[in-house]
Amino acid sequence: MFDQLSDAFTRISSVHLNALFLLGLILFVGAMGAKVFQKMRIPQVVGYIIAGILLGRSGLNIINSEVIEVLVPFNYFALGLIGFMIGGELKSEVFRRYGKQFLVILLSEGISAFLAVFLLVGILGSLIFGHSVYYWSLGLLLGAIASATAPAATTDVLWEYKTRGPLTTTVLGIVALDDGLALVLFALASSIAPVMLGAHSSVISAVIRPVYEIVIGVLIGLIFSAALITILRKYADKDKILVFSLCSILFALGLALIMNVDMLLAAMTMGVVLINKEVRLSKEIFKLISGFATPFYVLFFVLVGAKFDLHVTTAGAILIAVLFL
Repeated sequence: MFDQLSDAFTRISSVHLNALFLLGLILFVGAMGAKVFQKMRIPQVVGYIIAGILLGRSGLNIINSEVIEVLVPFNYFALGLIGFMIGGELKSEVFRRYGKQFLVILLSEGISAFLAVFLLVGILGSLIFGHSVYYWSLGLLLGAIASATAPAATTDVLWEYKTRGPLTTTVLGIVALDDGLALVLFALASSIAPVMLGAHSSVISAVIRPVYEIVIGVLIGLIFSAALITILRKYADKDKILVFSLCSILFALGLALIMNVDMLLAAMTMGVVLINKEVRLSKEIFKLISGFATPFYVLFFVLVGAKFDLHVTTAGAILIAVLFL
C-alpha cells in the first residue's frame, strides 16, 4: 500500500509539480513538522528533518535525487548564511575572554571524537566483518569526520531558544573553530587511508591541502567583507543593506566553490570581520539577514532528511552508524 502511494506521488511529482510548487510544499511540510515537534518540546530542527524523510527517498519520494540535485545551490546558500551568522558571534572581546578555554575544549572534543570513532570502527569492524585494513582505513576517515561539529543543527537550536551567556558563546566559538580542525584531520586521514589500502598518496599534498583551504577561504572572506563595508558606508537604506550583504555572501560562496575551498570558512570570516570592524553597521546587517534566512534554513534541513535512503541501508552500515554516534 505504502509503495503504491509512493509510486503515485512520484508520478505526480514528475509530471505536475514544478519547482515553485515543490519549494512551497517543502517549506509548508517542514514548518508543520517543526510545529508538531515543538509541541512535544523537541527542537524544531528534528521536525524539519523528519519532514524531509517523509517527503524523500525513504518516504513518498516526492523529493527524489533529481530534485535534491537541482536544489543544491539553496543548500549552499543556507550553509553560507549559517556560517556568516556564526562569524557574527565571534567578537574580539570574546576571544580575549575565552580564548584559552576555546583552544582546550576544541582540541579535547575534536581529537577525542577522532580517536574514539577511529578505534571503535577499526577494532569492532575488524572483529565482526573481517577485512581489518578496510575497517581501519574507514575508521580513520570517519574519525576525521567525527571531529567536525555540524554548525547548522547546533546553531538552529541555539537560535530557536534565543540562548545567551557564556555557554552559548563557547559553543558557537567551538562550532566556528572546529571547521578548521576538521579540515586538517580529514586532509591527513584522506591521504593516509589510500596508503593503508595499497594506493599511492602524497604526504606533501596532505599538508598543503588544509593550509590551502584555510588560507584561501579566509582570504575570500576578508576580500568580500572589506568590499561590503566599503559599499555599505555609503548607504543607510535597509533594502540596499540587505541586497548588498546577500550579494557579497553569494559572491564569496561562489568563489569558494570555484577555488574548491571550504565555503563555511569564507562566510564565517566575513561575519567575524564585520562584527569587529563595523560594530554599529553589522548589527543592522545581521538583524536583516536573520529575518530573511529562516526559509532557507527550513529548506536546508528538509533536504538533509530527504537524502536519507532507508532502502539501501545494510546491517553493516547500521552498525557503523551506531559506532559513529
